[in-house]
Amino acid sequence: MPAAIQRFEGTIINRVETGESYLRIFLFSGQTGLKVVLFRMSKQSRSLPPPDLFDEVEFVTNTSKDSVGLPFVKDFQIIQKRHGLAYDHSRFQIASKIARLYLDNGSHLQDTIPFGQLLLRSLIALQDGFDPPCVLFKTLFQFGRLEGLPVKQDWLVSLEPKEQSEAIFRLNSKLAIQKPNKDLVMNLVNSLQAWLNAETELKC
Repeated sequence: MPAAIQRFEGTIINRVETGESYLRIFLFSGQTGLKVVLFRMSKQSRSLPPPDLFDEVEFVTNTSKDSVGLPFVKDFQIIQKRHGLAYDHSRFQIASKIARLYLDNGSHLQDTIPFGQLLLRSLIALQDGFDPPCVLFKTLFQFGRLEGLPVKQDWLVSLEPKEQSEAIFRLNSKLAIQKPNKDLVMNLVNSLQAWLNAETELKC
């Protein structure tokens, strides 16, 4: 039986070295959900370097004849690079937190299309220069809502009036009009993460 060839797109959310010659690459897309592939790193000087974290890619993969083990990348194309995230520590840090959210929870998501759209919107917002803590807060809240969790009915209404007012403003306002307030917004993020970890099956 010949090896199965697949073609799919996604956003790279993690890369792990496996031995001297391979990378295990984790990617997520609305169409295929969370995927893991093996990428062989060539030592030839003229070969293309492997795609970077947060790149949008298209992979062509081979699966072994017996369908055992991870698929190997046969060919790839970079659709969109996000250099800006790597050059700013705070943006890279928040992008990595969002990636971890998908790594820890992506394998059991049911309808992956809206989650893929959310991931892209969040990374684009970070790339475009919007406030990183605000992006993380809105992403985390929307992730919970997409999972059908009562983040609005339970978590939001449990906040103190001042915090609740600030949370509602941040959630309902466009990122373009929000002024940075790292301590305040990260307090909301920490509160929401604690609620999700305690009251739901999500890992945050």
